[in-house]
Amino acid sequence: MNVKIEIRKSFDRHAAEYDQYAKMQRAVGLHLFERLDYLKISPRYILDLGCGPGFFSHLLKKKYPQALVISLDFSLNMLLEAKNKQSWRSKWPLINADMLQMPFVDGLFDLVFANQTLHWGYPIANVLREMSRVINNQGCLMFTTLGPGTFKELVHAWSGVDCYAHTNQFMDMHDLGDALLGEYFLDPVVDQELVTGHYASLTELLMGLKKQGVRNINQSRNSGLTGRQAREAFSQAYELLRTPQGKYPLTYEVVYGQAWKGVKQRVEQGSEVFIPVSQIRRRR
Repeated sequence: MNVKIEIRKSFDRHAAEYDQYAKMQRAVGLHLFERLDYLKISPRYILDLGCGPGFFSHLLKKKYPQALVISLDFSLNMLLEAKNKQSWRSKWPLINADMLQMPFVDGLFDLVFANQTLHWGYPIANVLREMSRVINNQGCLMFTTLGPGTFKELVHAWSGVDCYAHTNQFMDMHDLGDALLGEYFLDPVVDQELVTGHYASLTELLMGLKKQGVRNINQSRNSGLTGRQAREAFSQAYELLRTPQGKYPLTYEVVYGQAWKGVKQRVEQGSEVFIPVSQIRRRR
């Protein structure tokens, strides 16, 4: 099955219960949202990229009442959940599309808000290039994504069981900063923090991931079914990671990023520099 179709089906399947289980995503997104207070901009057009069930679209609309907020998600069912949050007083456009091929004209958005979205696109250079295309000059990209320390307990517990990859690969924040510079974003600021959740049981932990739509799309994953003995060995290994309080930990390496769109952007062959007509003067 195509990886994109797998991702979309997983989020479609769990859209109705996403809000209930995606506590980490919401907490991280709220931290990112607070950082908007430091931006000295008055955006006219805002994109909530990978909007999910629309929680942050609603907050963005309240924070910037004069702006047009547009929500985009690859999952149609997520957008239907977002539509349920709208009222006759508070509505915004909902777009079902791929973030690698967005149906927007060049340079439309003053602000792109992308919470826990970019790691579902590959390769990252293409994702950032499309971001650059739809952001106007001096516009801002604000995002969170995941780093390689994410799910380290899962990696450790499976490492002694088999040779397959049981989690997705995530980009180091330094490489992500280089990728932003490679796409001619200006003044990228990237930092990270480790966030650890604790669960009463391993079943609750794994079920929580499933209900968030998380799916292993690593090319080194097991293409078949995991046997009972392997699952039991994994469970025994995870038991050794329990906290003194008997909880099962799961760590996320959360990466926060901000970058500005310059006048230069990469295109299929080389790069282009865009100069506003207002800055062109006739030679005397």
